[in-house]
Amino acid sequence: MEDKIEISKEELSNLEKQTKKKFTKMLINHLKEKLNNPRPKENFYNQLEYKRILTLIEKEKNNNFLKKFSKEANESIITLKVSKDNISKTIKVPGKLGLKDVSIWIISKFDLDACHLYEFDIGNYKFGPRCDEWEEIFDHLDNYALIDAINASNLKENGHFTYLFDFGDNLEFDIEIVDIKKLPFELKNNGKY
Repeated sequence: MEDKIEISKEELSNLEKQTKKKFTKMLINHLKEKLNNPRPKENFYNQLEYKRILTLIEKEKNNNFLKKFSKEANESIITLKVSKDNISKTIKVPGKLGLKDVSIWIISKFDLDACHLYEFDIGNYKFGPRCDEWEEIFDHLDNYALIDAINASNLKENGHFTYLFDFGDNLEFDIEIVDIKKLPFELKNNGKY
């Protein structure tokens, strides 16, 4: 069993300084109020709430880190080899294509039912509805551009990441980065790939 964490108002105040999210600040203030009026047997729930706050702050830091890459990324064409069991499909997509759109492509090419949740596991980051807290479902963690997620994870050609589809059947796809080509300036402006 996990050790209990000592939760103090000072620690909560330090965490509050680390976030800009109203929802996370609300959770922190709620926990501070509960610490002012302790009730027997409530410590377990306080521990859960504290861990949730830590998770939300960590996700906020990751999101802020990923946003830096969207400002720095160059236009590119990425060739991906998507594999499941003995079936592979290769695609070329603009690097700025959102992960949601990459998911739609995989769903269509592998003839999957689009009514399921999914998650990309790229480097140290997870993208998609499965990794979200309730509040963050509306933050659209799958709207990052493919190239931004790849760059943030320091993946290069021949690097791999996974795509998990349908959390009941747990269909896991391996995705290999076959090629990343930066577009010349004149191609970017003409919209040709």
